[in-house]
Amino acid sequence: MDTWRNCKVRNIDETYKTELNFVDEFNLSRNGMIKEIEQEFNIIRLCLFESQELDEQYQSVLDRIIVMPLRKLLCEKASVLLNVCPTFKMPLLDGIEVRYDDGQHIVHTPLRIGSIQTWIPVEEWLKQNVSWFDRDVKSIAQMLPKYSYEYILNKLTGKLKELKSEFISLYACEQVEYKGEVMDVYCKRYPEDEIKNQRIYDILEQIGYNKLSIYDYLKHISDKRGAHIDVGHSLVVELVNYADNDKMTLIYYMGIQMIYAAKKQIPELEDYWKEMPCLESEM
Repeated sequence: MDTWRNCKVRNIDETYKTELNFVDEFNLSRNGMIKEIEQEFNIIRLCLFESQELDEQYQSVLDRIIVMPLRKLLCEKASVLLNVCPTFKMPLLDGIEVRYDDGQHIVHTPLRIGSIQTWIPVEEWLKQNVSWFDRDVKSIAQMLPKYSYEYILNKLTGKLKELKSEFISLYACEQVEYKGEVMDVYCKRYPEDEIKNQRIYDILEQIGYNKLSIYDYLKHISDKRGAHIDVGHSLVVELVNYADNDKMTLIYYMGIQMIYAAKKQIPELEDYWKEMPCLESEM
């Protein structure tokens, strides 16, 4: 038997006082979460308005700002948006697909919004690709410069760390001359082996070597531009995020679509940004 239950309980009405600190946290009510969502949306709207007034040199600055609400609300499973609306859906990625001479495909703006019946869950939306390359099992990564090889190995961590030794075994270092400069490259050990070529392809697919999903796109821009002090930048990712004639990037369109989708699915946000036009099949 617990002896403390038989003891007289000490009254602390006159002695106890709540002590404020920087550790305690409280879960927001639904109304509080709605207010938090509105604040994130206000950040996007402010950037949209400012983009029409500011010079092109400030485009990347505004992108740094807009991408953070996108990542915070759509890429985090415990976000306030997904707490308020667990079944939240986004419009399909529907832009202008352009293929370049090097086999790269990029989804260009403007993005269109189909009817709400065609929208998909956020988890599926994040898996869509904004850019990819036409490469087959045999042609991919025949010869890798040293920096690409090392970046691939750096990606093979966490759940993929067991693949690192296998990938290393599939390549051999060779010293070559390129435009008068001697350099190290990594070539396939078994370029004609279909099974080993397939393994290389499968490993590279897992680290996003050949495709850029919306999730990785948002994560890269927020990591490299906003969330971290970092000197590493992907040139290919940066090429995807360019401004069109209306000074709008993919980031801008995604921000607008997120607000529009929330107005359609969350009753408390129906009257947010009242002057926002109907965008379905018009954007």
